[in-house]
Amino acid sequence: MKLFITFFTGICLLWVLVGCTESIEDFSRVDETRYDAAYAVPLIDSEVTLNELIGDVSEEISLTVDPDGLLRFRYSGEVPAVGSDIVFARLESIAQGVFVPITRSPQAAPFGGGADIDIDEVRIKGGLLNYSLPNGYDRPVTVTLSIPDARLDGVPFSVSADLPAYSGEGTPPTFQNRDTPVNLSGYVLTIPNDSLYFEYSIVGENGEDLAPSAQTVVSFTNLRFSYVEGYLGQELYPGLRDTVEVDFFDRYLEGEVFFEDPTITMTLTNTFGLPALAQVSVLNVVDVNGNVIPITGTAVEEGFYFNFPTIPGDTAITTFVFDNSNSNISEVLSARPVALDYEVNALINPDGDTDIIGFLTDTAAYSARVDVELPLYGQASGFVLRDTFPIDLMDRFGEVVGVDFRLTTRNGIPLSVSVEGTFLDENDNALADLTDGRIQLLDAAPIGAAGNVLNGGEPLINDVTFEDDRLDAIRSADRLVVALNFSTTGQGDVSVRVTNEQKLQVLLGAIVRVENR
Repeated sequence: MKLFITFFTGICLLWVLVGCTESIEDFSRVDETRYDAAYAVPLIDSEVTLNELIGDVSEEISLTVDPDGLLRFRYSGEVPAVGSDIVFARLESIAQGVFVPITRSPQAAPFGGGADIDIDEVRIKGGLLNYSLPNGYDRPVTVTLSIPDARLDGVPFSVSADLPAYSGEGTPPTFQNRDTPVNLSGYVLTIPNDSLYFEYSIVGENGEDLAPSAQTVVSFTNLRFSYVEGYLGQELYPGLRDTVEVDFFDRYLEGEVFFEDPTITMTLTNTFGLPALAQVSVLNVVDVNGNVIPITGTAVEEGFYFNFPTIPGDTAITTFVFDNSNSNISEVLSARPVALDYEVNALINPDGDTDIIGFLTDTAAYSARVDVELPLYGQASGFVLRDTFPIDLMDRFGEVVGVDFRLTTRNGIPLSVSVEGTFLDENDNALADLTDGRIQLLDAAPIGAAGNVLNGGEPLINDVTFEDDRLDAIRSADRLVVALNFSTTGQGDVSVRVTNEQKLQVLLGAIVRVENR
């Protein structure tokens, strides 16, 4: 709302008092041969729309235009993305060190993330494989180790070597890679029946199959994964809590305002390749008095499903809108909010359907963006805002002894604005009033039955004079406290629509009186 304050007071008041001082200073340096004079100074002659006046505000605050021209204030917030590290951390904690004694062929090694997880495939981005394949027999042998379900570029892992006979003393001949472990980066593991299978053969010189020798082992260390596929269990990914600041009511004093059809839109961006339920753990409005008001509705209480990609690398977008049909949003957002507090968690595989095969990548994440939209379609009655503007008029008027301002407005916006103001010094002393009582800056434009403006309304003229003691008083002022009173057409009895086509005409002129002493 500070955008309205800045505009109405800035254009209609501060330009009067500050923006024209350079022109006034020019007249204060008139030639000394002149004694008393008055000069007419045109200051403003413009016709603008509210959209042009406000323009782009920031990444968090914007003014948007609907296809029918209706203006909306949008307040936005986004929490940092939540990654897929929970599942990967569980897998990698198990795979930090896997030691597999080979006593038969095939040899099964359990490989999974827990009782509730059924992994079908993983892709390795780092890790090492070591093997030690001794010959404990008194004859030469050929040893072969294969992992059919571990493939690099489609080729299964396999190594083989011929070993001489064991003499019976000392360490048996061994095929091992202790100093040159296999780098498993890029390997794809398929995991049938939650196990990884090792095929091992030790064949004598006459072709006879032999049992694995004692101390035949394979080990994995520091496995890290880039992709996992399967049923990955139910897991809660906690989101981060965030707040969307709503400045519309920052300077609120009193009065009522009601928005027709406000919305809170949650946009979830998801690269988790499996079903997920958005759980809204926090969705509260904080009002101007610090009260916390919960937003209620089925989606808040039960959550809502969000879309997920079916191909790695794709992104799924889900948009869920809280509106009058599914929540108490109109009631809550008419309670003069200053912030929206929210947190959205993700529960993966919420239905526990083990037939659904999902996937996660190590870069997968979901993020939540929240947009609070206040359409400029509604009612306001006696809605008062206050703001303070610093000013510096000391010695800037030179020999000016009086200034008469005339402000003429023709308002095509269905909003009336009146103003009161007081000049204060650095010690909070009231020096002078801006005007004698409240003055009407804008008269609300007339509207039709649908809340649309019928015409631009009649011109409104205000004259403000500064002279004598009043002019002297404000020379030492360092700030101006302004209270603006807003009401929609009909004193807030009916809803009005503010659109990008409605225009405001502002004409401001001054007569400057100077005196050489």
